[in-house]
Amino acid sequence: MNLTSKTLLAAALVVSAFSVAPAVQAEPLRYGPGTCAEGFVWRDAAPGDHVCVKPPGRQRAAEENALAASRVDPTGAYGPLTCVAGFVWREAFSGDMVCVTPDRRDAVANENRLGPSRLALAYGPDTCRDGFVWRDAAPGDHTCVTPTSRNRAASENAAALSRIDPAGAYGPFTCVVGYVWREAFRGDMVCVTPARRDAVLQENAMAAARRVLG
Repeated sequence: MNLTSKTLLAAALVVSAFSVAPAVQAEPLRYGPGTCAEGFVWRDAAPGDHVCVKPPGRQRAAEENALAASRVDPTGAYGPLTCVAGFVWREAFSGDMVCVTPDRRDAVANENRLGPSRLALAYGPDTCRDGFVWRDAAPGDHTCVTPTSRNRAASENAAALSRIDPAGAYGPFTCVVGYVWREAFRGDMVCVTPARRDAVLQENAMAAARRVLG
């Protein structure tokens, strides 16, 4: 078997007849697609400010809003929007001219940068709950598993060619003695131990419970 054939066979073992399982109807997020991940809340520096921050960040924004009038100098260069000495515009969003300290403005900019990663569905409807990641046994395999299992799936894929017997009953997809098809998805013919196949089937059964949306 030449190098090209081996490469094609390895690819076939990993993605042969790959298909994603039918989607499970998910429960709607309480606050829609802008719902924050656990431990985060909307900042609400103004109505519609749905940047996800830690609760102290939301509380601080409310306090800054309450103090806004005391931090302006109406006679300054920017009229009634001029900050007193030592303060700058917060700029949590376009047009946000509430006056805060420079370090607070930097912190708010960082909140904006991190906001998308703090959404409940940071990776779309297949986003995993905390502690779980996509298995990625093949492209599109979004079954949520432990990081250890994800690493193991990658190792199994890398070892795929060493676990087949091309002369066996199933041709190039025949596993050597002691191994069986993994069956992480339909057509997954990567060879693993029977115990590992059972574990993978259990992961599939638990997939919905490990997603944010269920």
